[in-house]
Amino acid sequence: MFFYKLKLAIRSLAKGKLNSFINIFGLAVGMAAVILISIFIQYELSYDKFNSKYDRIHRLISQLGKETANDHAICRRINHEEYKGNIPGLEEITQLYRGWECEIHHEDKRFFGFKFHFVDDNFTKVFDIDFLHGNPETALEDTKSVVLSEKAAKTIFGRTDVLGSLINLNGVDCTVSGVTKNLPKNSHYDFEVLAPLEYIYPINSKSGLEFFTYALVKEGADQEACLNSVLKEYRKSIDGFQQYGYKTGAYFQKLSDVHLHSAHLHSIGPKGDINIVLTYIFLANLILSIAIINFINIMTVQYEGKIKEIGMRKTIGATRWQLIKLFVGKSILLTFIALVLGIILAEIFLPHFNQLVYRDLTLAYSSNLLLSIGLPALALAVGVLSGVYPAIFISRPSPSVALQGGGLKMNGKNILTKVLVIFQFTVSITLIASLFVLNKQINYLKNADLGFKPEKVLAIENMNAKINQSYFSIKEELLKLPLIRFVSASDHIPGGGTSGQGFTVMGEEENKQKSFNSYRIQPDYFKTTGIELSQGRAFKETGKMHEKGIIINETGAKLLNQDDVIGLNVEYKGQVQEIIGVVKDFHFQSLRTQVKPLMFTHNSFNMISDILIRYQGDDLQQVLEEVTNVIRKFDPGYVLDYTIIEKYNRDKYGAEERSMTFMSYSSIISLVLALLGLYALSLFMVQKRTKEIGIRKVNGATEWQITSMLFSIFSRWLGIAFLIAVPISYFIMKYWLEQFAYRIDIGILPFVIAGFVTALFALLTVGRQTWKAANQNPVESLRYE
Repeated sequence: MFFYKLKLAIRSLAKGKLNSFINIFGLAVGMAAVILISIFIQYELSYDKFNSKYDRIHRLISQLGKETANDHAICRRINHEEYKGNIPGLEEITQLYRGWECEIHHEDKRFFGFKFHFVDDNFTKVFDIDFLHGNPETALEDTKSVVLSEKAAKTIFGRTDVLGSLINLNGVDCTVSGVTKNLPKNSHYDFEVLAPLEYIYPINSKSGLEFFTYALVKEGADQEACLNSVLKEYRKSIDGFQQYGYKTGAYFQKLSDVHLHSAHLHSIGPKGDINIVLTYIFLANLILSIAIINFINIMTVQYEGKIKEIGMRKTIGATRWQLIKLFVGKSILLTFIALVLGIILAEIFLPHFNQLVYRDLTLAYSSNLLLSIGLPALALAVGVLSGVYPAIFISRPSPSVALQGGGLKMNGKNILTKVLVIFQFTVSITLIASLFVLNKQINYLKNADLGFKPEKVLAIENMNAKINQSYFSIKEELLKLPLIRFVSASDHIPGGGTSGQGFTVMGEEENKQKSFNSYRIQPDYFKTTGIELSQGRAFKETGKMHEKGIIINETGAKLLNQDDVIGLNVEYKGQVQEIIGVVKDFHFQSLRTQVKPLMFTHNSFNMISDILIRYQGDDLQQVLEEVTNVIRKFDPGYVLDYTIIEKYNRDKYGAEERSMTFMSYSSIISLVLALLGLYALSLFMVQKRTKEIGIRKVNGATEWQITSMLFSIFSRWLGIAFLIAVPISYFIMKYWLEQFAYRIDIGILPFVIAGFVTALFALLTVGRQTWKAANQNPVESLRYE
């Protein structure tokens, strides 16, 4: 019996090919979106949970600032041995200092670009780091030891059993004391090389906010009490900033929250955003909802044409419950066919989706319960949900009424149908309007005046001790090249990260420290980057890495509240220094924030991070070749690594661009699904009113009057959808724009365009059916049914 009913259901689908296609395709697209977004969300929520003790690990957050105590994911140096000994319930507390991409020498080979961090010797006691070789308890005790990941060891040595081997790490000879398995990609502290933090920052050294700090609470201990004790102890250290006029504080963040809830904090590596995750969930649900709405509408109006068949079934003994089971069963069959097609679509589009979300996701059905159990359950739920209403609605008329073709009113008066169609187009208009605003804001961000001239400026990276020692000679040689205009160096590229510094103005009664962001630079930095000097002078070339003097930006000058800041004496790092210049404000951070006080010092601690070059002409490749040749005179094995400053600054909004791309796809999919549903609905509505159209034409109605009559129904629905969508999309985008200190005005154009585009496609979709019906011979129309 089951296979007989299945065969009948398949035959029924084959008879209505167009409607079956719309139903199955719509659901398949919705399910494909749910599948892809589900594995993305699952991956994002899994960050750091491979650690067996993740629920007992917490990250310490410092709070420091002048007006308000701003959150910082980095802390002052602490003595983990003292903390552990003095605080009940604390199993370990460890610190990590984010390093840089390091250069490693082994024998006559050089390797670049390894992820490198300094950590306390108890780091492996807090986090799950599996050692292939070496003892995790002692691997980081020697300050000249290093731990390599499996990937790094194979890159350098071609194997992993390399304990005791010697390498040169950034000019320091080190011994390999351990080799670990590669960390999972869903780790926020990924590394390829670990070195002892004790080497650069002894455990009792004084410091600013520099270190990521993690506390591990003992199993079974009172976590809240233990963490409060840690905070109390740490406050003794950070509260030392209060003497300089700072507000301070501290709190803990769960390890499982680090990846998605740190948008405003420093990070060791790329971080996620819970708002993006929620947006993706919302859009996936919208797409699936539109697909389900199509299904309900089409199933309902489709079976209206079979009302006499239903009456016949009831006459020969079919009960209403049997009819409901029949229709729900067909609905479930459709959803499982759609599920198979949805899985195929998900597999096809997975590579592109990975590029969109910057992840390497896989569809592992056998090992992922979300896929192996969740997808069939979703298909069943959608099938039941989509089929129940049409089944109940269709099986309602009595046999006598059904055999006469009555009992159902689908000529535009069905409330649920109208509500669902209006909902579909409200979603489409909202997404299109929001997409327009999003695109306009991103274009504004990427083309805004940054306050300096990043065009044709390069940052040459991969600095090592040999290049640092030869910097002045390298600069001299580079300036001899016809394509090179200016050369400078710094620890900070314009638009990149800053250090946090401060100074006190000599003679002020309050004697409070002024908080500044800081760039450490070399002479000719302003000429090279196009930053304009508004007062005073720039640093002069002296052939030394360090000279006294401070230059500030205009916002910094306003902070000092002085009539003339040039020549003002300040105390900086225990020395009296003079403010020698003021530069015009420029955007050294993203346009999400207002320009803040910034200071420049001529001090690179004898170790520069980047050589900055302004070149002329359009042949970048030639410039790179000539620069490489110059540097290789001083370091023959040098491998060029560079950053294009303009691209670096314009590409700060990758998350927004990815959101815009995702919303573009969502808008197209939602609009297409809505139009497919509208097409099927208009087809049935025209068929239902065929006899009415014939009567109207016999009575003198023109084709245009009939077309207008049919159009008016859909136009009213679109008008209502537009009125609902405008305030919704306005408030959504107004809220989104508030995260940017510099932003566009929304205006009315996005809503006009969204309404026009949706209306145009909707009218084109129903136009063929209405025009065909209006031009049909009234004799044929009256013969219909």
